[in-house]
Amino acid sequence: MKMFDERMILHRYKATSHAAMAGALVAGFLSLRALYRGEGLRKDLFAILCAMAVTKIAALVYFRLRD
Repeated sequence: MKMFDERMILHRYKATSHAAMAGALVAGFLSLRALYRGEGLRKDLFAILCAMAVTKIAALVYFRLRD
């Protein structure tokens, strides 16, 4: 059985962070495209962007206060 080391966990954290940022960029792009086309603000994509931002800020504050 192979053991995982700290590098594996750090790579997983970085990959998750990059995936979240890519998701935020795609949701933001789709939201702006809908707004530009005159379809109005898509509330579902805006809710996703807000949830991602609040989660990211909450995690940063939590880890900063924990250290």
